[in-house]
Amino acid sequence: MTILWFVIWLIADHTGKPEPLTFDPVNVWTATLLAAIALDLGNRHRPHKRH
Repeated sequence: MTILWFVIWLIADHTGKPEPLTFDPVNVWTATLLAAIALDLGNRHRPHKRH
């Protein structure tokens, strides 16, 4: 998920207006990065189903 986010951000950053990642205040790109990281890390805690 995080790698997918990075690819999308990289394409958007080079094709449109350059958008830096800022944490103070958090911009949209940084917020989506944090969400992608949270989803990646949260997926490790999910119980895996065995078939």
